[in-house]
Amino acid sequence: MKLKLTFWTLLTIMLLFSCGTGENQKEFAPLAEEAAGIDKTFNQQGNDKIETSVERKIIKQGEIRFETGNIKETESVILKAVNELNGFVSNDNIHNDNSRITHRMVIRVPADNFDKLIAEISESVEKLDSKSIDALDVTEEYIDVESRIKTKKELENRYKELLIKARAVEEILSIEKEIGTLRTEIESIEGRLQYLKDRVSLSTLTVEFYQKTSSSFNFSSKFGQALVMGWKWLLAFIIGVIHFWPFILVTGVVIFFSFRPGKKRKINKTPAGT
Repeated sequence: MKLKLTFWTLLTIMLLFSCGTGENQKEFAPLAEEAAGIDKTFNQQGNDKIETSVERKIIKQGEIRFETGNIKETESVILKAVNELNGFVSNDNIHNDNSRITHRMVIRVPADNFDKLIAEISESVEKLDSKSIDALDVTEEYIDVESRIKTKKELENRYKELLIKARAVEEILSIEKEIGTLRTEIESIEGRLQYLKDRVSLSTLTVEFYQKTSSSFNFSSKFGQALVMGWKWLLAFIIGVIHFWPFILVTGVVIFFSFRPGKKRKINKTPAGT
């Protein structure tokens, strides 16, 4: 509706800025009628429901987590499956917290191979800690975005036709402004469409597997860490004290002079009988 009002407003401005002759009105009248027909078609396309069958657009994503006895072998199994299914690892992180090593991988794989990847990884696992699979249907949004792009591009072409016929500077500037606004909107919507295409064509699977490195409290390791940490805290305390040395010095001087013993006054004894 916003585009419709803007379009007709622009046509009105162009006619007002024209010379007002019947020849100019005849020049723009066919184009105005054609634009009105296009605008009506746009509205009908927006209101009509899509009755034909379309391919569903599904975004698949999932996450699995499990323990492994050998983290290196598990990584090799997963990478082999990813390569065979034409996927790739988009993110790879390893974390070691002294009690276990955790490996987290984010895998992108063609949507048709998503279930196969999950099956191959699950077969190599004795027991899954957790498994979560989501399927988001974005068919309606996908079709709506494609329709919006088509509509705005057709309207952009009509503005370009008006630009060719425009003569006055004001008309040219007004049309170019509308074309620039449309182009920005088209690029933004095309970016959204590209994002949807990427998410639909490539599914995402996050795999987290870990290996325990110790089952009991390691006294020597903990004792060493405590010594190192205590030394770091001591150094940090000393550095903190050094930062405040002017205040410490002034405070010490004030205390010294405040509690300094006063000089004993001499008592002159008066001789007896004087």
